Amino acid sequence: MIEKITAAAPDHIPALDRSAGPPPLSGAQRALYLVELLHPGTPMYNITVAVRLEGPLDVPRLRSAIARVVARHDALRTTFVRGTAPPFEPVQRIGAPDTELPVVALDADRTEDVDAAALRAAQPWADEPFDLERGPLLRTRLLVAGPEHHLLVVTMHQLISDGPSLQVFFDELAEEYAGGPERAAPALQFADYAAWQRARPVDAEQLGWWRNRLAGVPTVLRLPTDRPRPAVAGPRGGNHRHTLRAAVMGPALRLAQDLRVTPFVLVLTAYATFLSQLAGARDVLVGVPVSARDRAELESVIGFFATTLPVLVEAHRDRSFADLCRSVQSELLDVLTYRDVTMEQLAQELAPDRDPGHAPLVQAFFSFEQEPIVSPRLAGLRATAIDLPPTGAKVDLDMLVFRSAGGGDDFDLTLTYRADLFEPATVARMAAYFERLLVAAVADPAAPIRSLPGPAEVVVPRPPGPAAATAVPRPLLTTSDRVGLEQNLIQIWREVLGRDDIGLDDNFFDLGGTSFALAAVHTLIGARTGEETSLVSLLEFPTIATLARHLAGDPGTGHAVPEPPDRTRAARLRDRRNRLRHLRSGQGSGE
Repeated sequence: MIEKITAAAPDHIPALDRSAGPPPLSGAQRALYLVELLHPGTPMYNITVAVRLEGPLDVPRLRSAIARVVARHDALRTTFVRGTAPPFEPVQRIGAPDTELPVVALDADRTEDVDAAALRAAQPWADEPFDLERGPLLRTRLLVAGPEHHLLVVTMHQLISDGPSLQVFFDELAEEYAGGPERAAPALQFADYAAWQRARPVDAEQLGWWRNRLAGVPTVLRLPTDRPRPAVAGPRGGNHRHTLRAAVMGPALRLAQDLRVTPFVLVLTAYATFLSQLAGARDVLVGVPVSARDRAELESVIGFFATTLPVLVEAHRDRSFADLCRSVQSELLDVLTYRDVTMEQLAQELAPDRDPGHAPLVQAFFSFEQEPIVSPRLAGLRATAIDLPPTGAKVDLDMLVFRSAGGGDDFDLTLTYRADLFEPATVARMAAYFERLLVAAVADPAAPIRSLPGPAEVVVPRPPGPAAATAVPRPLLTTSDRVGLEQNLIQIWREVLGRDDIGLDDNFFDLGGTSFALAAVHTLIGARTGEETSLVSLLEFPTIATLARHLAGDPGTGHAVPEPPDRTRAARLRDRRNRLRHLRSGQGSGE
């Protein structure tokens, strides 16, 4: 996570009156919850750490220690409930402690490496989706590989946690397991922060900076892919692991010192250059995690304090790698200064015309940590953390780099990718190409970027495979039935949007609809018409006319709205932005 800037504002975070009703979600939680609504039942936002424990483990004491940590932090007992009335905002519910530690014996072939077998057995736990409404959103399980060889698997949903929260969890777990003095619960809990953060108005100056900085910047990164991009992005993903040895990272870390930039900046610059060369794009937007844990009273609180913001990297081919590193460092400092705007607000402002085929605004993420993901410890045991990423993809390509647990300058690199776009062998070539590019850039940082190794043969498009089985088409509705369906949809929109002036070709979002209001529409469609469709399809077909044709089984609805010529599209985007700003000025910050 990139460095924090201490907040200069003296405003105080008050403790919530818990009798006043369920607390709201923070801005970052709200955006992530929406993604979960669009793609329910996936492991995209699972955070899993497996800890290898060697030595005599006291299982009852470990179970009791976990229970005490959970009792201390409200976030670990939080679930999320949909809003059922305007403005349809979801809320947090904080329950009583309910912690289990199932113990499972490892069933492995005697010829198989025990550690590899344990991780293989634990991967399905990392991929098991959470029920956000029922919870719990923390799972702990213990795998027994031998009398003094265990694997503790801790999985949290990102709605309740982030990287520093994992370390808080393991630090407190170590204290409790060691029998230390009882620690008081934090004076502030994450729900207090969320309510305070949501009550703050959107900073017009910050939003204006982003609008000016990203004006005209392409918001779609067109990477070459093995397969055509589907109309609707799926969450199915894969992970490729690659080790950046000390021979590679040692010189890179020394160059960062020489250039007076952080290692995060140097590796991010190499990644953005890698993306730029793959996509043939001069300007690249990369999503990076930014910490909002910028106050002393929040340091020991478990919760989702991270947000993702786009970093613009202007990888002009005549620039040197050293010059680009300094430029990225400056850009990151600006991003930190204007970090109170959420990615969802930026997507509305800068890319309001959503395409379900890709994530809005940013399709590549990057994270870098100079330390292992966590540093666990339990008295009398040797504890080693192992990252266990889920096989769900948030964006097209997501690079995570952190120092290996063994110490030294070896770093572990994980590339998470969308499996409907890339083959595993392609991503393996990408990792190898990234390493070659990094080595070349570090060896001669004054050389122009155009002299760095190119991405030839990284992606080799495959011929189309056998046609996938198609779903049985719905029987076509008669004209009168379709008119009746349209009238039903109009009535649902009127109720949800609270307005009567709804035409067949009006766009739901142009009428002031929000994504959570669309979720309410989705629920009412199922309840009143019996028609089954995904929430994503409502984004694909955002007018009454196109949605009715889709629900009626009209095969001609493939895409809701034909892609207009560039000038027409630009004019429409400007018009929509103006309408969105007008709606916000009259109704508050909205979505």
